[in-house]
Order: sequence, then structure tokens, then C-alpha cells
Amino acid sequence: MQDRIIVERDGHVASLVFNRPDRLNAMTIETWQLMGRLLAGLAEDRAVRCVLLAGEGRAFLAGHDVAEIREHNEDIAAGTLSPAQLREWQKALQATTRLMRNAPWPVVAAVHGYAVGAGCEVVFACDLVVAESGTRFGFPEVNIGVTITNGGTYFIPRKVGLAKARELAYTGEFIDAEEAWRIGLVNRVVAAGQARIEGMTLAQRIASRAPVAVQLHKTMLDRGLDSSLETMLSFETEALVQTAMTKDNLEGANAFFEKREPKFTGN
Repeated sequence: MQDRIIVERDGHVASLVFNRPDRLNAMTIETWQLMGRLLAGLAEDRAVRCVLLAGEGRAFLAGHDVAEIREHNEDIAAGTLSPAQLREWQKALQATTRLMRNAPWPVVAAVHGYAVGAGCEVVFACDLVVAESGTRFGFPEVNIGVTITNGGTYFIPRKVGLAKARELAYTGEFIDAEEAWRIGLVNRVVAAGQARIEGMTLAQRIASRAPVAVQLHKTMLDRGLDSSLETMLSFETEALVQTAMTKDNLEGANAFFEKREPKFTGN
């Protein structure tokens, strides 16, 4: 079970690699729970400054495991799966979304092959997305009679606009990486086989910046989606005061004047 998601460390970057290549990394309830535990553990580690998500094999994450979906549908038909149990399982799925957004570090997705259904929901919850050319994105939920979850309906209109969000949600049609970049879902499109390399380069660049400032920028940008201008002006003032008093601010300023790379400690 534990090997369904591989944890790798490279300096201040931690990678979570989906590792069910024979199933296109499709998720199960147990895998969602595992992902939640791993994210929660990383959030407690002050050495982590950025997290990279990637997938082994031919896909990033091709939705929820169809075998488990079939099993759940059979149980629903037989009357042995209750709404209460479904709600409990949903908590496990949605806990990952909360952890990704509430964690102190940005999350970068390195995407290839397919990121559909649950995979697309994970991508939308990330801070930045690097995708290989030809990667397919989409929400096929309406094709099997269920709805989007894991915060998808929160993130979709905020990232791509309401009109495109409605089109994706209502039709269940897929888009490719180039279209995803055009509408603002993807930050960078790279050649086949390059997503993890470029994603790691981006994650390492973020991890080299002042951690407290990066963390506060993540919080401010997220909060700004649902706040007034006056609220954010006040938040920005307090964030500036907080970062100005850090040792990293002094280090950054000294490094600038001394024409060298700063060595940030998160203090």
C-alpha cells in the first residue's frame, strides 16, 4: 500500500510520485488516505519548502480506479453502501485538497499523459503546473452520472473563468496541454519526457527563495480570491512587517549588495 505513492527528497523539495502505473495511477480511497497522511507529515517538516507531484508510467493520474467505482455502484444497487459512508470517504478525498492549500509550501504538478477526473482536481488544487505537450485534461464525471469534487468547482472558475469552467463541467470533454496553457490552467508546456525535469527545476527555484515570504505570498494570493481590497491591503502590511523583521530579509539585502546568491534559512 505504502508504495502506491513514493516520497523522494532533493534538498528542500519533496516529491510525491503516484506509483500505480499499471492502473494509470488511478486513485482508490486508501490511496487518497495515504496521500493525506504523507502531505500532513511533510507540512510538519520545516526543511520542506516546495512539493512536487508527479506520476510514474503513462499518466499523471487518470481519475478514480474504475474497479472501485464498479464495486461501489454494485453496493449502492444492493443497498449495502449508505450515504453516510460515501460522505466519510469524501472527507478523505477532500482532506488532500485542504492540506495542499493550507500547507506552508507551494505545490508544483509535473503532468503527463492524462490528468482527468480526480487527476484534474489534484492539478487544479496545485499552485503551479508544468505539462508535457499532448497531456489530456478533463472532468468526465457527467459521463458517468456523478459530480466534480475535491474543490474542483471552487478552483475551475477561478483559474479559467466561469464560461470555460461551465463548458468543462457540463460537457465532460477533454482539452490538451496547449489549450490548458491558453486558458490559464497550465503555467508551462514542455516536450514529452520533460515534465518532471522542468517541474523539479521550478520547484528548486521556489525552494531557493525566502521561505517565509513564499509562504505568505501563497496565503495572500489564496485569501485574496475571497477578500476585499481593504482586507488584502491590511494583510499585505502585516506580511511586510513580518518579513522585514526576519534574518532572511537582512541576508537577502546583503546578498544583493554583495552580488552573491542569498542563503535563506527560513528565520
